[in-house]
Amino acid sequence: MRIKVLMLVPSILFAMTGCGSEETPETSVKSEAAADVAAVEEKEEAVEEMATQEKVEEVVDPDEMFTRFMEEKNIQLKARDVQFDMQNNLDQKFAIMGNASLDTYYNYGFSNLEQSHFAVSVEDEGAGYADGWVLYFDRSKFSNLYETLKKGDTYIAAAAVVPKAQYEDGQDALALGVEFEILGGEPAVSNEAGSDVQAAEEYKSQKGLDLVAQDVLYDMKNHLDKEFLISGTASLDTYYNYGFVAIEKTHFAVGVWDESTGGKWTVYFDRKEFADLFETLKQTEEYVTITGIIPSTLYEDGQGELAKGLDISIGTGY
Repeated sequence: MRIKVLMLVPSILFAMTGCGSEETPETSVKSEAAADVAAVEEKEEAVEEMATQEKVEEVVDPDEMFTRFMEEKNIQLKARDVQFDMQNNLDQKFAIMGNASLDTYYNYGFSNLEQSHFAVSVEDEGAGYADGWVLYFDRSKFSNLYETLKKGDTYIAAAAVVPKAQYEDGQDALALGVEFEILGGEPAVSNEAGSDVQAAEEYKSQKGLDLVAQDVLYDMKNHLDKEFLISGTASLDTYYNYGFVAIEKTHFAVGVWDESTGGKWTVYFDRKEFADLFETLKQTEEYVTITGIIPSTLYEDGQGELAKGLDISIGTGY
């Protein structure tokens, strides 16, 4: 009997030891899976932490960027220094920072620059408050800025100068832009309805138009007598001005809130040829796509968004 007990003890001990240390295939798979999950989670946490650090590093104080811009360009004057003491700071380079957008304002000694320069409105925030300047940039030298601003407003720092040769007493805050740096902000994106955009693109393709209203508005003198697309909500209007004053008897006016510029164009249509359009717009507003043109025989400096209508489609389909 004692012999039997002595023989059984090693077996029992072996069995107990095996239960504590031996892994089954199922247990092994679960352990490996848990380890993999833990590794993935650890990796994801590391990536998120890195991304957070990058975002923190990207946040830069605009005032610090503006100060750096002035130091790099060796500029001592800010826009405010010049604005309130213009005659004593002619031909002196100054710096301005703020939200920038394309403009159509040409006046005083800068009124003859439209063909060679595009206008940029800048809300001056370099002095801690908003105050507007219009800067004129050379079209060939700064074509990259022009294309950027066509997409929407952009926050910039710019160097500018009020040339003595172009200064006029009592002029507005107008200057030549000589350098710029984009400080940040994404260009605005159009939020027009998809069907409207598609209709405009189809019409543009069908008519073989290369230009849209935005292309013409900010470079008008270089696009006279060229056909372009105007699209948006239209209604009858009563505005006749500049070279278009004399055509009221033969043409009716249509106000169109254009999609590409966000502004209102006044388009003049022949009363006989477009009599049906006149009757339609007398009843209600309509979404339209138009082939417009600014005749050189009617154009006047500073006229703004005025054009003749050559063709029109009403609605989002044909």
